[in-house]
Amino acid sequence: MRTLIFSIVFITAVLTKSQAQDCLGMTFKSGMNFEMSTFSAKDKPTGKITYQVKDVHKDGGSTVMDIVAQFQDEKGNQRTPYTIHYTCTGNELVADLSGMMQAMQASTMKDAEMKLKSNKLVYPGKLSVGQKLSDGQMEAEMVSSGNTMMNMNMTMLNRQVESKAPVTTSAGTFDTYKITSDMNFESRVMGIPIRNSMRVISYRVDNQIFDIKSETYNKNGKLMGYTLLTKVN
Repeated sequence: MRTLIFSIVFITAVLTKSQAQDCLGMTFKSGMNFEMSTFSAKDKPTGKITYQVKDVHKDGGSTVMDIVAQFQDEKGNQRTPYTIHYTCTGNELVADLSGMMQAMQASTMKDAEMKLKSNKLVYPGKLSVGQKLSDGQMEAEMVSSGNTMMNMNMTMLNRQVESKAPVTTSAGTFDTYKITSDMNFESRVMGIPIRNSMRVISYRVDNQIFDIKSETYNKNGKLMGYTLLTKVN
């Protein structure tokens, strides 16, 4: 559960890696770094996730970014890094949800291979208050020695831009859009279902690839933890 929160409180003609690409008012280039810091509901630091853009290239009319994510807990212990992909089509930003699953795999099923069936969370190029966003979904299975060990399905439903609100972090002050959504998570281990539901509130701006802030609440409305964008380089 803790790994799930961190990963939530997570998201890509070939050019040279040093060449920058512009899309939706954002500039992407190899070597860019971002840091998301994670906190408990009581504001205690619980770790951080660093993201580094390793490659930016064109795929048809889209700009694709390959981003390496590295999680570190509050004691400085690092988990195995994993790669996620973001795609900017010129009209929307398509986020990669597989980072959450890869983080879980690294800590619980190290020898298993993750196979994605669906993986998509879309943000329009311009956000506006009252806007309804499309559902996000990711389906995956963990396979070991040819056998399926676990099936996982995550959906983000009822996504809506509710309001605008300023958010200040160590990375600066941002005039953000508040986006609410319901997240349902189901996994099946050896056919046995495990289900969980959460409420996610994220704060975004049009010209940043990652959320400025993201809060996760349990089904009873109790805050479980949150993340902040603390560094942009």
